[in-house]
Amino acid sequence: MDDDLRRRLGRLPEAFPDPDERLRAMGNLLLPVDSYDLVTTDQEILSCDARANQETWEDMVRLQEEGVYPAAFAAIDAPVLILHGVVDPHPGRLIRASLAPSLPHLDYREWDRCGHYPWLERAVREEFFSVLREWLLRHVPEHPRAASR
Repeated sequence: MDDDLRRRLGRLPEAFPDPDERLRAMGNLLLPVDSYDLVTTDQEILSCDARANQETWEDMVRLQEEGVYPAAFAAIDAPVLILHGVVDPHPGRLIRASLAPSLPHLDYREWDRCGHYPWLERAVREEFFSVLREWLLRHVPEHPRAASR
């Protein structure tokens, strides 16, 4: 993030008085920061709910501070897959390590030339969909094609 981007982010409240529009604009500005080499910047987001975003974030932080999460994830007995980019500012390997004790069926895959949105990244887009498709076919037995594998 450079000084120009910081200034542009700082001007968002004046440019977008509506919190929902401001959240969308902020996401658009930060997309390149969270990415490696995007195929597209179109995330197909129809609307944003700034209030729900803020309340959800505050609730999750509170529950983490109280020790509820990630411990409550131990009740999940379904397999879980994390597909992650190394360039993502969210530390994938640390997130995986923090979840692994509570999620014994946790699978993890990461890509070097990939940010926060693997499905938008030029280098891994096709592989992302392929890995996801194959994982789902192996772990969702009700799927008609899964039975034939």
